[in-house]
Amino acid sequence: MGQDYRDQVRDKMRTTRRMLYPFLTPDTKWNSPFQCPQPGFRNKAKMVISGSKKTITLGLAPTPRHPHGVDLEECPLYPESIRATFEPIRQWLLRLGARPYQIDAHRGELRHVLVSANPAGELMVRLVLRSKAALKRVENTWPDLARELPGLRVFSVNIQSEHTALIDGPEEIVLSPQRFLPMPGVGTDLFLAPGAFFQTNTAGALALYNQAAEWAARLRPGLVWDLYCGVGGFGFAVADSLGANPSPGEAEGGEPGSCQVIGVELAGAAIEGAKHAAQLQRATPGQAPHENQTTQVTGGATGSNTTDDITTNQVISKPAANGLRFITADAGKWIRNQKKLVTPDLLVVNPPRRGLGNELSKWIEKSEIPHVIYSSCYQPSLVDNLHRMKSYRVTELKLVDMFPHTRHVETIVLLSRK
Repeated sequence: MGQDYRDQVRDKMRTTRRMLYPFLTPDTKWNSPFQCPQPGFRNKAKMVISGSKKTITLGLAPTPRHPHGVDLEECPLYPESIRATFEPIRQWLLRLGARPYQIDAHRGELRHVLVSANPAGELMVRLVLRSKAALKRVENTWPDLARELPGLRVFSVNIQSEHTALIDGPEEIVLSPQRFLPMPGVGTDLFLAPGAFFQTNTAGALALYNQAAEWAARLRPGLVWDLYCGVGGFGFAVADSLGANPSPGEAEGGEPGSCQVIGVELAGAAIEGAKHAAQLQRATPGQAPHENQTTQVTGGATGSNTTDDITTNQVISKPAANGLRFITADAGKWIRNQKKLVTPDLLVVNPPRRGLGNELSKWIEKSEIPHVIYSSCYQPSLVDNLHRMKSYRVTELKLVDMFPHTRHVETIVLLSRK
């Protein structure tokens, strides 16, 4: 924390150059790094609920040194819109009368509170309970919390009954009429459903999306596969950039005037939000789907009334007619089932920390895909994957410092076949 921020970024640049050196060329272009606005850059707070029925702490879990937990209300990583929720939530939980969860004894009901905020100050609050014992009280009293938090748009209860380090469980119960928190994207708003992943640094996420869009606009692909697409941030950005091309009919591998983007994601809550955004984008004035038209998410399933559902085993023999579609499937299994009937001109991947894995990396190496945009939150897994993708070289890259004052950095690279 004592190191000058500019020096932190320079150190991350040097580390990146050292780690990616085998995959660079003399012509590799280094774009200016994104430097994080500070403080208050995090759009999400995850708080353990500690204490008793009479005293509640929201923050870090109890330890021998801090037996009552550490309250994070004044944490400078959070914007004011999140910090302002702590006291109203604490007072509401005290009135609720349920006991905070005790890890050692495996008793108590209140486990976590998760708060997300968009730049407009709109909020999503998720309460994680051990069981449904206090659910009726929550259902009856959450409107009181909504009155104290004017920005509250989405409120849900998650049930996590397992004695585990996992924060949330498979069952999500949305109590608010609105079930999506809008977040800024490129070309359209993105929609965050409870339990869906979104980058914790909104400005950093936009930097990633804009960089991918810039590269896609230059490459002008006819068909794009977006693996690990989440709520669709990269997919919508790429689609928007290609829609702006003056002559999309000249795109590599595309039909005249065509631009097809297919997003693949295993998490049902994320795909639900992506499909909702796509529906809003396609809807004619006055016919946009209402927030309540989607179904409750339970066990990771998506609503049965959403469009463009494709299972893992189905094969895309022809791109979608509407230009943008989202699929609930395991990315690795889905891509292997395509059987080379269609090969994209551009592959976008944004895998979790573990990376693409051996099988998917090798599949990409054997494919004829000319360009890959790889967004990585963990450089060692990126390097490991690139060692299995020897036909590609880094032609351009950008560092996005999502996590200042840590060693971690997001790296987005444009890979091209040699």
